[in-house]
Amino acid sequence: MAEFGQLCMNCMEDMQGKDVCPFCGFRKDQPQQAGALPYGAVLQNRYLVGRAKKSNGEGVTYIGLDTALNIPAAIREFYPSSLAGRAEEGKEVRILGGSELAFHECRDAFLNYSRELAHMRELSAIVLVYDIFEENDTAYTVSEWNDSISLRYFVERSGGNIGWNAARQLFMPVLSALSTLHAHGINHLGISPDTLQIMKDGKMKLCGFSIAAVRQMDTDLPPDLVPGCAAIEQYIMGDTPTEATDIYGFAASLFFALTGSLPPEAPKRQMDARLLIPNSIVHSLPPYLISALANALQVAPEKRTRTFERLRAELSAAPAVTAAIEVSQKFERVSPPQAAAEKRPRGKKEVPGFVWVLSSCLIMLAVFTVIGWFWMHASGEDSQLSTARAVSSEKSQAPSQTSSAQSDLDAGQITVPNLVGQSYADLIADASAVASGQQQYQIMLSKQQFSDTLAEGLIISQDPKPSTKMTRGSAIVVVVSEGPAVRELPAVSGKTLSEASAAVTAAGFIPSKVEAYSSTVPQGTVIGYQDAKEGSQMAYGSKIVLIVSRGTQISSKPSASNASSKNS
Repeated sequence: MAEFGQLCMNCMEDMQGKDVCPFCGFRKDQPQQAGALPYGAVLQNRYLVGRAKKSNGEGVTYIGLDTALNIPAAIREFYPSSLAGRAEEGKEVRILGGSELAFHECRDAFLNYSRELAHMRELSAIVLVYDIFEENDTAYTVSEWNDSISLRYFVERSGGNIGWNAARQLFMPVLSALSTLHAHGINHLGISPDTLQIMKDGKMKLCGFSIAAVRQMDTDLPPDLVPGCAAIEQYIMGDTPTEATDIYGFAASLFFALTGSLPPEAPKRQMDARLLIPNSIVHSLPPYLISALANALQVAPEKRTRTFERLRAELSAAPAVTAAIEVSQKFERVSPPQAAAEKRPRGKKEVPGFVWVLSSCLIMLAVFTVIGWFWMHASGEDSQLSTARAVSSEKSQAPSQTSSAQSDLDAGQITVPNLVGQSYADLIADASAVASGQQQYQIMLSKQQFSDTLAEGLIISQDPKPSTKMTRGSAIVVVVSEGPAVRELPAVSGKTLSEASAAVTAAGFIPSKVEAYSSTVPQGTVIGYQDAKEGSQMAYGSKIVLIVSRGTQISSKPSASNASSKNS
């Protein structure tokens, strides 16, 4: 190990006297993140602090060096910037005036949560915490540092998606670890393609653990929610996350690995809960996998898969075909330069002797694929996942069709229908009743945009234009309305906080809350809006404030009768 002054603050390797690290390309003069601990700070007379790598409302994660073991380490500092600052040119954390109670409550939660995680040492699929301490008027944890790449990067560099056989190897060990965590009452609540990391050995680990206060809206800390992975209950104030909340994030990450895209944000899925998978991908997925994803990604928590053990059973409903590739080899192929490891020589693989066994597996896979396609198109609303937004045209041509039109049809040409003003959801639903060989055209969603004239979900425009000619089976690209850009605030007075928050979220607004005393509105019930009224027009996505009753204020002053009795 190099002298500490010669270490790269980005990767903890010896810079060999150079200004640019030969291992990761980090420049020696690059500044530290604003507000973070300075380069070279030492904690507990043992841990050398390097570059700040990640931060959220809870704190900052640094790469560091454990000087006792001479190995890199991940140092997590509890540093909620909304509640505290740092002494100028120093390490000590200073609490902002009026935030003392919130800071200490969150710091205690950070310490307790870290201690619970530290007890889970037997779980190889989560990052190991091996030291916890308090210093600089705040708290720290030290975890193992692994050279890794995120699942998001891995998928993007693997052609945009990976197959189920490779995904199974990555996800099932993490599922087992999550089942154990929840058996001990430990939530993650931030599972995403960014908190799932691929190691050099091809295995996947879950990292990015943070206290619950940053995984929900309207707490003392700014929320850290990944759109598409956060469940609806994390957006609704007053709702309590459960094991089903982590199941949603896990399933969304698996969906991303298989398709290359995340589901739409949970608040948007309240209006249209369907999940869109291209034909080319859905044909390769077994029906039990599609069913498991549909159940695990239900928007309503009460309809969602409740436990990881149940999810494991649904994902294991049929025998897997042996994976044809090793994930560790793919890691070597897509790893960025700073994460690349030395490649080991590979021996030649022997050709299997029983070719007929492999052939049987391939035949079974084809059978499952066909079954999955028909199952997907016949499934009910609760478990439906749309394919590539395919939709048929009219079931048959009218008897009065002209000979020229028939000639076009025979030549592979059809007249483009007019879809403008029609319901995109209804057109997509019609596709489930038509076999692919009978489909006259497909529909592909280009984008969604606001419209003051067409209701949400209706088609605004299309390409090619109506009444022109197009090749049979090709796609019509549509733009779909998101409804008006200005929305009406729903009625919330007299509702519980959870009910009011759900109504506001469904209307397209982002709620927060304040509390106020009321002699007429029961405690915990919404009084109304702050600086707005029910029925007021506001821009879609606006942040609004709900006023929640604290009940009747109890005066601390003694009554006149009590005062006179005391004087007597």
